[in-house]
Amino acid sequence: MSGYAQIEARTLRVAARVSAKGKAPTFDASRVMFAQQLAFVGDQSKHVTAVCSRRAGKTVAAAGKLIATAQAKPGSVCLYLALTRLNAKRIVWRTLLDMNAEFRLGGRANETELRLDLPNGSTIYLAGANDRGEIEKYRGLALALVVIDEAQSFPAYLEELVDAVLTPALMDYDGALALIGTPGPVPAGYFHSCWASPGWARHGWDVFANQIGRAHV
Repeated sequence: MSGYAQIEARTLRVAARVSAKGKAPTFDASRVMFAQQLAFVGDQSKHVTAVCSRRAGKTVAAAGKLIATAQAKPGSVCLYLALTRLNAKRIVWRTLLDMNAEFRLGGRANETELRLDLPNGSTIYLAGANDRGEIEKYRGLALALVVIDEAQSFPAYLEELVDAVLTPALMDYDGALALIGTPGPVPAGYFHSCWASPGWARHGWDVFANQIGRAHV
């Protein structure tokens, strides 16, 4: 059994065990996010984009969306992808751990595997997808949410990753896909085409929204 298959089997067993124990504390995004971030986290669209400036708070929004989805769908797997595994850890791992501690969610962190297991059996997993060989690892997974960060930096295979690998993996849970990143120097590429497409929900905010919004959280 592959590592991903073991994760899915384990999370389903854990979900069954905890169902009789009552609910774990719920993640309340409104305590740590401003309006634009909350709109992104709460968007139930199946295809979502967010374009943010540097220091805008997109990492907090991404972590919040992962946790909110994982709590809402017991026994599910949520996946955060950056260009490399090291980038994924550098960008969002600490934020996930901080939220887990602040809200007393009871998640168990495995830093070796970059995995956070929640009490309801859901798993949040961090990984990289820096070449076509890497993306083959995600075929066949049953996913509730995929967040792809640094989307503006992905090569042309981002489209293949989305269409051929991740979209089928999201079908079992009627899952969602979010592409997030910063504005590129040239408005071109797959990320830009998704942002401009009427089939994708659009979000965006900048560092000034972050500064003003956090003052009112």
